[in-house]
Amino acid sequence: MEQRKCENADDTKQIVDDTKQIVDDTKQIVDDTKQIEDDTKQNKRRQ
Repeated sequence: MEQRKCENADDTKQIVDDTKQIVDDTKQIVDDTKQIEDDTKQNKRRQ
């Protein structure tokens, strides 16, 4: 029983870490998308 609790805690920590990574990746995607939008606006101005 004690080992199972420990395994569950380890699994939960892994889920938290994975979720944090997903959040970080999503923030990066948002930043990249904003950069693409800015670049697109700049290109439209040049035409």
